[in-house]
Amino acid sequence: PTCSSDEEKKFTRPAYSYIALIAMAIQQSPSNKVTLSGIYDFIMKKFPYYRSNQRAWQNSIRHNLSLNSCFVKVPRTEGKEKGKGNYWSFATGCESMLDLFENGNYRRRRRRR
Repeated sequence: PTCSSDEEKKFTRPAYSYIALIAMAIQQSPSNKVTLSGIYDFIMKKFPYYRSNQRAWQNSIRHNLSLNSCFVKVPRTEGKEKGKGNYWSFATGCESMLDLFENGNYRRRRRRR
């Protein structure tokens, strides 16, 4: 039996880097900051591929957040915001990274040789 194109899309890995997925999650937030679980939720809702094998890709998301200097932890405001953990946002001076995703183009770039 052949799969419909919608079903095939569910099981095909999206052509976005983890950095692009994180940037999408942050940019979709009205406050331009989102919790780690918010990033996970955004990715799983938008891309069904990531609903499986969660441990592997979630580890990669955490790795990219901690190693990429364009992402910074933003502490919760004491008393005002319920919940656990910090928010993640863009660091000041990372406008050049956001320019990479202008016009909603988050696709992977080919490596230049």
